Amino acid sequence: MLSDLKMPDFKLKDKTAIVTGATKGLGYATAVTLAKSGANVVITSRTQADCERCSDEFTAFGLTCIGIPADSSKKEDIDRVVNQTVQKFGAIDILINNAGISGKTAALLEQTEENFSSVIDVNLKGVFLFAQAVAAQMVKQGCGGKIINVASVGGLIGGKGLAPYGASKAGVISLTRTMANEWARYGINVNAICPGYVVTELNREFFNDPVFKEKMAGKIPLRRVGSVEEIAGPILAMASGCFDYMTGATLVIDGGQTIGG
Repeated sequence: MLSDLKMPDFKLKDKTAIVTGATKGLGYATAVTLAKSGANVVITSRTQADCERCSDEFTAFGLTCIGIPADSSKKEDIDRVVNQTVQKFGAIDILINNAGISGKTAALLEQTEENFSSVIDVNLKGVFLFAQAVAAQMVKQGCGGKIINVASVGGLIGGKGLAPYGASKAGVISLTRTMANEWARYGINVNAICPGYVVTELNREFFNDPVFKEKMAGKIPLRRVGSVEEIAGPILAMASGCFDYMTGATLVIDGGQTIGG
C-alpha cells in the first residue's frame, strides 16, 4: 500500500556525531551538513585555535557544536574526545573518520620510512583507534550507531608518488569490512566512502590553474572535479536511518574516474 511506504528521512535530531579533521575541507562541509540536519556535532583538529574558530561559527548560526583539539593518531587524545563528548551530550551515535594527510609525494625508491610511517599513523592507525574507542562506547550504550570511514579512490588505484597514501586508504577499506563484520551484532553499521578529485582549501591553488584543472578533468568521465558538498550529502545519507541495511560497503563518488573514460 502507498500509505505503508516509509519515505527517506535524513534528519539527525537528538543524534551526536564526531567528525575528525573537521575544521576545513570535506570534514568542515560534513560537520556543517550534519549540524544543519539536527545533530550535535563534535569537531576535532590538531589545532585548538581552528577548533574554537569553527565552534564559534557553528554557534553563531544556531548550530550545536563543540571543538576538541586532538591528534587522531594518539590514543590518549582520542579517549579524551570520546569522554568529553559523552560528558557533554550523553552518547555518541555517529563517527565520521575523516582526518588524514597525503604525506610527501615521492617515487617508491625515494620514499622515506618517516614519511611512510607518518601517513599510516594518521590515515590508518588513527581510523582504527577512533573507531575502536567509539564502538566501545556504542556497545556500552546498547543502541547501535554509524561509523563512516573516509577512504579515497587512491586506495583503489595505484597513483604514482603516493604509495603511503594509497596503502593507507586501501587499508581503511579493508578495515571497514572487518569492523562491519565484527560489530554488526551490536547494531553498528560501518561503511567507507571513496571520494575522487574534490576541490578543497588544500588543493584550491592547483585547481585554480586552468591547465591543471583541465588535465585532471580529462581523467574523469563527467569531465569535472567534485565539490565537498557532493561528498558531504552522501555521508549524511549514510549517517541517517536511510542506510540502516548497509554495512561493510564502500561507496565510490568520483565522477566515474575508477571506471575509466
